[in-house]
Amino acid sequence: MNFKKKIWLIICVVFVLIIASACSNADHVGPVSPVDETAASKDSNREQSSGSNEEQVGLEINADPVTLQLGLNVGWMGEWEVDLYFTNPVKERYPHIELEIINLSDPDFALDKLVVTGQIPDLVMSANPIIYVFTDTGMEDNIEPLIEKYRFDLSKLNENAVASIKTATGNDFLNGLPWTMHFNATYYNKDIFDKFGVPYPYDGMTWEEARELAVRLTRFEDGVQYRGLETDSPSHFASIFSQPFIDVETNKASLNNDVWKRAFSFMKSVYDIEGNHEYVWPLANLDQFLREQRLAMLPSLNLLSHFKNADGFNWDLSQYPQFEDYPNTGTQVDAWILHITKQSEHKDQAFLVLETVLSEEVQIELARNARFPIMDTPAIQEQFGKGQDYLQGKNLQAAFLTTPSPALPATPLNNHGQPILQAAFHRYMDGTDLNTVLLQAEEELNQKIAEVLGGS
Repeated sequence: MNFKKKIWLIICVVFVLIIASACSNADHVGPVSPVDETAASKDSNREQSSGSNEEQVGLEINADPVTLQLGLNVGWMGEWEVDLYFTNPVKERYPHIELEIINLSDPDFALDKLVVTGQIPDLVMSANPIIYVFTDTGMEDNIEPLIEKYRFDLSKLNENAVASIKTATGNDFLNGLPWTMHFNATYYNKDIFDKFGVPYPYDGMTWEEARELAVRLTRFEDGVQYRGLETDSPSHFASIFSQPFIDVETNKASLNNDVWKRAFSFMKSVYDIEGNHEYVWPLANLDQFLREQRLAMLPSLNLLSHFKNADGFNWDLSQYPQFEDYPNTGTQVDAWILHITKQSEHKDQAFLVLETVLSEEVQIELARNARFPIMDTPAIQEQFGKGQDYLQGKNLQAAFLTTPSPALPATPLNNHGQPILQAAFHRYMDGTDLNTVLLQAEEELNQKIAEVLGGS
């Protein structure tokens, strides 16, 4: 099989897996259907949106009726969100633009399938950790001329999220704009803390302090093994230090180095706490935290929707732990991006759609429903989670205290690193020397890369 076919195969497989796990943690972490909003609140939001930008800069809008195809990963969010953030606000602002939604989460409408059939949408959604799923299809286009034409103010968007697009692709131009992103926070079970008389986690806590709390919380009592802390998978944890699997410049593995040693060593120190060795990674760790309710602290991404029906579960959240030399820093930025395709015959109208989703009105709407906004003004932050009754009284502002680490270059070759790295960590936990573990893992990943690239 030649290289091109292999890469397409990898993309197809990864795309399905992502919907079930990593980036599409949104599949599992998106907000739930909103509570009813009062008409007064909706009117207030509309007043805050001071008209479309093209009206402000004096651009003439083509008002001819047009239907645009919008490819969204509907499986990453609630179906109701499609109407709330896309269909309805676009229809209200631009009655002549109709959106036809293509569900990219449906394997029959995955991007590679659309390329084969020639059904190229006008807009397509991706995320920076897997942006190659879009860029490798031939749909990529530079949208900076449109940004300049419509005088769109990039400074109002999260700087890290915008930068992630160029970093992930290696381009010197923007091929899209982010419209939402994940956040980091520490979820904790208040009943476990109360049971053992341990103070709750607090904003600004370090990883070392979290580990100290875990020592006090990890106990076997009444037939239940309580665990104090879960760190997440090795690759996710190491992204705090902006450490990739692969050097994209050389296509060589980058595992046998001090950063991976630091990540592995700290993780092992947590799992070596007596009784805390039963480590579980996404999404099994959420099950241990929420269903079994025997995990005290779970630092993770946006998991808020899972608590919607968690009646009687006494939980809250605090800031994601930090290292002193990486203050207020979380895992790799995970931004969801909207791209205008090169093949679109309606690029101006497509940009109006993108601009609408990035309006203050829509960003407030998604913030109210616990979807993290890409515009982080105080007015929008203040609305975060306000549309969800079950989130009232929670420390939701903790979600804004941690800055994600910069994006890593995205390549489908990374997908071979994940299982190799996890197997290496298991060997480390079982007693193999750390240097040996990482050296073997690097050799194994280099061999896998050579097999893939050797087919080209």
